[in-house]
Amino acid sequence: MNQTSSDENELNKDKLPDREEDINSYHPAMFANHPFHYLFIWLLMIGGGIGAVMGMFMGNFLLGIFGLLALICGGVAYGWWYLNVKFKVLTVTDKRSLYRQGILSKRTNEVQHDDVRNIKMDQTFLQRILNVGDIAISSSGQDDMEIVVKGVGNPQEIVDLVRRFQ
Repeated sequence: MNQTSSDENELNKDKLPDREEDINSYHPAMFANHPFHYLFIWLLMIGGGIGAVMGMFMGNFLLGIFGLLALICGGVAYGWWYLNVKFKVLTVTDKRSLYRQGILSKRTNEVQHDDVRNIKMDQTFLQRILNVGDIAISSSGQDDMEIVVKGVGNPQEIVDLVRRFQ
């Protein structure tokens, strides 16, 4: 009986339309998108940790408290930023581009590659050096950009990938 049901499943798979295949997923970059902000947060955490340890061993209560506060603030800022980056994803499939964002609530935009009218890539001088940029994709049915992703790595690769499947 198991053989019959597996044969039926194989027949049903043949009747399904072509499946969509994920080609690649992209998240905004942390360091390359905001290098000075990134370094500041890390310096805050490292300096805070050193200050907290020094304050504890030297008996300087005030230095220990300020060091601990700096460490906590830097850690919370880094954690929040990391979560925001990880919950923003541009997925390029062989049929469409799909952008999802949101931690508690979720927002999704998608554009069929057949309908792409315009792909816009913006890069500042520093972004070109660090190989990040902003991508915007619009379809023929809309006046404005439907998908806007800021600070994503390898923006030219994304543009070329969407154009390849267009």
